[in-house]
Amino acid sequence: MRLLASTAILGLIATGLTAVPAQASSSPKVAYGWAWPDGKGRLRIVPRAAKPVTMHYGIRSFALKPMAGAEEIRLDYTSASFYRTTVTCEAKDNAGKYAVSAKGLGKTACAPRDLAFVFTLGPTLVRIVYNGTRATTIHQFWAGVATERGKVAFGTLRYLGDGTPDPSISGIVTFTPEGGQPMKLGYDWMVGFVRVTEACNADWLTRTDPRMPDEEGVGSIACSPRQMTAVLKRLKHPVLAKIHYSPLAGSMDQLWEVSPEARQSGGS
Repeated sequence: MRLLASTAILGLIATGLTAVPAQASSSPKVAYGWAWPDGKGRLRIVPRAAKPVTMHYGIRSFALKPMAGAEEIRLDYTSASFYRTTVTCEAKDNAGKYAVSAKGLGKTACAPRDLAFVFTLGPTLVRIVYNGTRATTIHQFWAGVATERGKVAFGTLRYLGDGTPDPSISGIVTFTPEGGQPMKLGYDWMVGFVRVTEACNADWLTRTDPRMPDEEGVGSIACSPRQMTAVLKRLKHPVLAKIHYSPLAGSMDQLWEVSPEARQSGGS
């Protein structure tokens, strides 16, 4: 038997072939954070550090913090198990009733199509188990203290590309706050847009545009997310702006058009 094995090995060497051990699949990884839609059956998430906490009425949740060096992950969720914190898969919100485990994770078993529905409502807080580029298990968890106090800042903004599921009212921008580093932010149908120019559909202001700024030099005319997206898509270069944003969620919640004479000492 040993002689036959040796002969087989010599034969492989002689023909230039060698036996290669099977590669073990990568170990599953876990990410906590705000998941955003990234096309049909796909999501994106920047992993955050998560600490278990007890919220009102004894509901368990997670407090999130930034993770040094964390980069955005894009995953396919079409075959993932999905568990919601609502008592039904079709609910738009919790309505005061929670299906949450002792570990703070959603318990209602749903399907990937239900996550696609959740994404139509906006980004959602999740714990994701993934392997490579595929999510295997996704649990929602209750926002609780994972939600954050938003920040306001002046800086420069550039439109990056369409968001999903509706590119006409969602998108992705880069924003560089004064004295800070560039960040990628998403927005959806809930974003506010406040203009200096009189017409909501006009291009981003120039020095000759009619202006309606407030005492701070920023916009005072409320416009829609659809109008904002149309304006941003026509930008040819970064523009001065003031925004309200949530760093942990990676979201832009409100955008103010800024006049060239605006105060640029930063937001409060």
